[in-house]
Amino acid sequence: MLKKLIYQNYTYIIVISLYSFSINYFYANIGVFPIDTFAFFDTAYSILQDRHPFKDYWITTGPLVDYLQALFFLLFGSNWKSYVIHGSLFNCLIALSLYFSLLNLGFKNNYSFIYSLLFATLIYTISGTPFAYIHSYVFSLLSILIFIFAINRLSKISFFLLPITMTLSFVSMQNPSTFINILLISYVILFCLKFKKLNLFGFFLTGSITSLILIFLFFFITKIDFSDFYNQYILFPLSIGGNRIIDSEMAHFGLSDRITFRGVVGHFKFIHMYIFAILTFSFYFFKKKIISGKFFMINSIIILSCLLLIFNQLITSNQTYIFSLIPLAASFFHLTILQKYKNKYLSLILILITVLITFKYHLVYNSERKFHDLQNVNLDNAVPASLIDKKFNGLKWITPHFPGKPAEEIKQLNEVIELIKLDKESKMVLTHYQFFSLIINEKLNAINRWYTIDGNSYPLKNSKYFEIYKKHLEDHLQENEIENIYLVGNVGFDIFFLTFFDEKCYEKKIINQISKVYKPRNC
Repeated sequence: MLKKLIYQNYTYIIVISLYSFSINYFYANIGVFPIDTFAFFDTAYSILQDRHPFKDYWITTGPLVDYLQALFFLLFGSNWKSYVIHGSLFNCLIALSLYFSLLNLGFKNNYSFIYSLLFATLIYTISGTPFAYIHSYVFSLLSILIFIFAINRLSKISFFLLPITMTLSFVSMQNPSTFINILLISYVILFCLKFKKLNLFGFFLTGSITSLILIFLFFFITKIDFSDFYNQYILFPLSIGGNRIIDSEMAHFGLSDRITFRGVVGHFKFIHMYIFAILTFSFYFFKKKIISGKFFMINSIIILSCLLLIFNQLITSNQTYIFSLIPLAASFFHLTILQKYKNKYLSLILILITVLITFKYHLVYNSERKFHDLQNVNLDNAVPASLIDKKFNGLKWITPHFPGKPAEEIKQLNEVIELIKLDKESKMVLTHYQFFSLIINEKLNAINRWYTIDGNSYPLKNSKYFEIYKKHLEDHLQENEIENIYLVGNVGFDIFFLTFFDEKCYEKKIINQISKVYKPRNC
């Protein structure tokens, strides 16, 4: 069946692949927001140096992105292009998945083609480079599409693969995967009971067991202590999310801060518009027996998934990344309408509306790079990032931190890079420019992925996990015999240093506007 689909749609497949890969690749090369853009750059490179997350550096986001990027570095070289190829291929993967899913439901190939292009325009392209939340979002949507295919075709292999993609979404990021996975498990049980397909549930269980075996193999091969994983990836993030939901004073922000008409309705108005339309017509058509119970179930999981993803976005401390739900929901609404109204002019109107809405968000999030806080920056001022190192060939460097002087930012980065190269002592670099290790080709003993001061990157003193983190840091310093500690950037690093180090035992030397080094002295 798959061979037949590919043969009949090879032109569409080629165009979707080229478009989804190219649009992501193009925009990923315009501007950077260091804390997000380079979040998986050095950590992936560290894996190639046999340094692993949880064990060698503290992370609260999923390790899968790091390991996938390490694989891309192996395949395509340790450089920026490998990084961008990673994000671009994921954009391609999910766009093609939507195309085949819509075809499977009986959508015309030209309609499926258009919605897949619109979907590719907004899903990974807003970031361009690998990002944990978007990886989890992509795998979650892929799981939903696999579930829809599984119940529509009663596919045994799809029921087996479903828990594997669900696991991949969870080890990319705890959320939105947890919400979507709970929803999917509920729907799998409901479907198997309602339609008396318990044999298919057996394939789902087999896939679940396979996923667990793969996870335990990962811990065994990497020698990561499960307690480190449990504390860093489960318990500590749960405390962060819980504090946000109950509006604790320990939270960087509370859910009530986001629960406003503009925040819940206005910001996501077009997603709400389409899910309301799907809900209304689905109930009406189901009551009139125009659509089947299975079709109604498919639409209901799309609606609930959109609502859960909106809720997850409200408790996430990030720019909005779920506007690709607009063409996704629009395609299922269009598909629902076609069950009764097969007017080509109505179809053209529905497509045109979705094109215009998608273009609106394309201008803001892709062209203006809003996800990286560059919407108020003149992107024409960008300079070649190859001025830092040729490994950055293709990247146009400009950040929100030095919006009018990107060349000055690069100059200061190069100054500290040269000093680190000359420093032959064991050292640690604390920075959100997480590329020093790869550029210098040296182990620089990063202890965290991020160093924000809001309690999200590592436990603060008022957290019950503070002592666990402190021991993790002290063991790391002792094991690697750290001498000099470099701080590069202007956000949070001094506070981090003063929290965990005795300032009296170090001599501070200012390197330039964004860099300093603490050298040990007798204490």
